[in-house]
Amino acid sequence: MIRPLLLLLSALALAAQQPAAPPPLQEVVERFDAAQAKVNTLQAPFTLTIRRAMLKTPTVTKGTLYLQGSDFAHFAFAPPEDLILHLTPKALLSFNPGTREGELLKIGAIKNHNRKFLGLGQKLAFLADYFQIGLGESKEMGGTWFITLMPRSLAVKKRMQAIYIWVDRDSYLPRQLQWIERSGDSWLLELGAMQTNQPLPAAILGFKVPEGVTLKSEFSFFATRKK
Repeated sequence: MIRPLLLLLSALALAAQQPAAPPPLQEVVERFDAAQAKVNTLQAPFTLTIRRAMLKTPTVTKGTLYLQGSDFAHFAFAPPEDLILHLTPKALLSFNPGTREGELLKIGAIKNHNRKFLGLGQKLAFLADYFQIGLGESKEMGGTWFITLMPRSLAVKKRMQAIYIWVDRDSYLPRQLQWIERSGDSWLLELGAMQTNQPLPAAILGFKVPEGVTLKSEFSFFATRKK
């Protein structure tokens, strides 16, 4: 009697160690999109790691991300980085308060395959025309589902290799995102504890570059090397 019981306990222990099977891809996409739709505002600390294909050492910066629906994404970088990125569907703006220098690129409208908002306010269902969406489990970050987006259209393939999104299993909001360019350059955005649907600071909502600052007509922050 003892031996069968031990075998049963051993089998149960092994089963408990097995990772939970992911739900169907369609379910994850729908729950991810529904979770994003419920978020009007978001505030979270971030860590941004930029790896350049031609450089051995990555660049790591930190700060706070403020998001208001699809209206804007505002990245306030922490010292020693003195930088603000304010991204909207119609313009990309970077500003250095210390040097009072900045860049402004008016873009009309961000297309669905543009990386600036992917996973931050955009629906995965809208990206199916541009990407092949896959689902798995991340060994790097527990408690998440791992979504892969591989370029489907030729236009996107010319620019990107892949996009990865780590989705929290409880909230179905993104906890980590990575964009990999065709050149091999990559951006890894890690999000900390999120505050959702809370009032954003007035300075963020009404963000404007100080008067007298001349902005260059470009946006070089996401510049990448072409092969």
